[in-house]
Amino acid sequence: MARIRLAPLLPFLCLMQALALAQYTAYDYGFDVKTRIKRNQLDRRTGLVVRDKTATAAAAAAGDVVEVLVRPEIRQLEQDTDLWTLYILGLSMMQFTDQASPTSYYGLAVAGNENTGYCTHSSVLFPTWHRPYMALYEQVLHGLIETIASFWPEGERERYVAAARRFRLPYWDWAATPPAGESVLPRSIGGSPFIDINGPSGQQRIANPLFSYSFKPLDSTAFGSGPSNNSFVATNLDQNRPSIAQRLYALFSSYDNYTTFSNNAFGAQADSIESLHDTIHSLVGGFGPGQPSSPAGHMAFIQWSAFDPIFFLHHCMVDRVLAIWQTLHPDSWVTPSRALTNSYTIRRGQTLSSTTSLAPFFSNENGSLWDSDGVRDHTKFGYTYAELVHNPKANQNDNQNNKMAQIRTAKQAVNRMYGSFSPASLFLKEIHEAGIKAGPNTPARNRKLPRSATATKLFVGDHYHEWTANVRIAKQAVADASAVHFFLGGAPPHDPREWTAAPNHVGSMGVFASTAAAARSYAPSPAQELGGKHHGAGNHDVAVSGTVPLTAALVKMVAKGELASLEPEDVEGFLRGRLRMRVLGKGGEVVAPGEGCVKGVGVEIVSSLVAAPWSEEELPKWGEERIRH
Repeated sequence: MARIRLAPLLPFLCLMQALALAQYTAYDYGFDVKTRIKRNQLDRRTGLVVRDKTATAAAAAAGDVVEVLVRPEIRQLEQDTDLWTLYILGLSMMQFTDQASPTSYYGLAVAGNENTGYCTHSSVLFPTWHRPYMALYEQVLHGLIETIASFWPEGERERYVAAARRFRLPYWDWAATPPAGESVLPRSIGGSPFIDINGPSGQQRIANPLFSYSFKPLDSTAFGSGPSNNSFVATNLDQNRPSIAQRLYALFSSYDNYTTFSNNAFGAQADSIESLHDTIHSLVGGFGPGQPSSPAGHMAFIQWSAFDPIFFLHHCMVDRVLAIWQTLHPDSWVTPSRALTNSYTIRRGQTLSSTTSLAPFFSNENGSLWDSDGVRDHTKFGYTYAELVHNPKANQNDNQNNKMAQIRTAKQAVNRMYGSFSPASLFLKEIHEAGIKAGPNTPARNRKLPRSATATKLFVGDHYHEWTANVRIAKQAVADASAVHFFLGGAPPHDPREWTAAPNHVGSMGVFASTAAAARSYAPSPAQELGGKHHGAGNHDVAVSGTVPLTAALVKMVAKGELASLEPEDVEGFLRGRLRMRVLGKGGEVVAPGEGCVKGVGVEIVSSLVAAPWSEEELPKWGEERIRH
């Protein structure tokens, strides 16, 4: 997780971490596990084949339809005792598999690592590239779990074999409200370096495979790692959750074009799933080396992020966001665009389309690769998400009505899970309390609502203003991972380590970047043999963008009586006098904007007039952005 970045002390810190974790090992089954694992996993090409479960020969011959099961949230999976036991044992076995195997944890992490060149950042392929990657990880882990289930003695074996069949990869929802008294960061991930597990050979204390991955062997010159500081990570996530939830809610409701939704390249709209993804990387990584004397973990660095076990939970969530967004906007997909950065198989300037290969993920043993069109339907990999499950009583032949019902169900879930920091949630609450049941075209929309004093200041009819800080940043301005922070009302704390916990901290936009030094130090892996020539660096001159929502913080100011309304005539002057920004530079310097601008960083404060939804089965309708200052 978060690791301290103190270069002269790295060898010492790495040794201390290794010694601290050495007392916790893999589960001891009482026999040599390697002899029971299929050896074909060591074949590089076969190991990276991601199966289409709807097209297997056996299924086709039998006329069977693949069982599509729901991927659970990590906390939900933990409630299923048998499946949780198998999941932890499977992760542990994967992490203790020889690093030379492409289906070991190390091999799979390297396969998705940008320094090997495959990952497609600032690209329309960013969301689709990660779909077969997560499917491959799920496929390998599922195979291990099914093998482990067979290790139980008779009497219990059948129970665990049945549980293993239900396994699908869990995701970590970093935007949802956590259970009462808990952090956004689940205890199972950040709570302890060990875990007690009751496996086939009884209860044992083993290394917690969700807490960290221990390299075997560790190359301290390649990986800047040290002790974990999960309390700092939890603070980062908890303080930024309102901003994260607002961004996700806006992505679902106001971004209807796949190109702008998909990636962080500076363009027509400021935010994207990639930019929000980047911010989570930065928050979990402790904002990287840009924050003086603070933890800087694997997740803050492109080169190393997949070596933190939380990476796969995070990217499964990103795939879930993509799947929900696809349901809400079924007609928008990958359109041709130019590659802005080099990768291991893509040249800068190359035209990317929905048929561009998603290397290194094979669709069969003959060497065919998946493309975006091939992975558009996620259910072919045998999984879905709860928000997208069809009504079992629905007429399966009525495709159009089923699709519309699925869209309404997805909108309802988005409103309930991510709309609580939007004025839209207050509007829906008013409708509920007034007993109004309004559909898209019902006369009930013309009814006057009984309003609280705060709501009267927020809404004009059923419209309100959303306020956002749109940030543009040139990656070469912050070659190391960093973040742009916003504060509302009063100056931020002098010590940057106190920023995210400050009461006036509004939110952060993380910059997920790689360092030239790190790129030079990282040794190429065997996975590189699957591709062509590495096209090198030159990716840092790309301008990326993201947002920090301001609306929730402004609503609090209205409720306190410090701001008259959300209307532009009230908000513009208020923000000019009270909004503060800080940027952590690549050398750890704190940049406080004064007169003029911060080199490489541009900020626009924008507002959008939004029509509130009259039903949970609708989402807000956003008008065009207007630049205010």
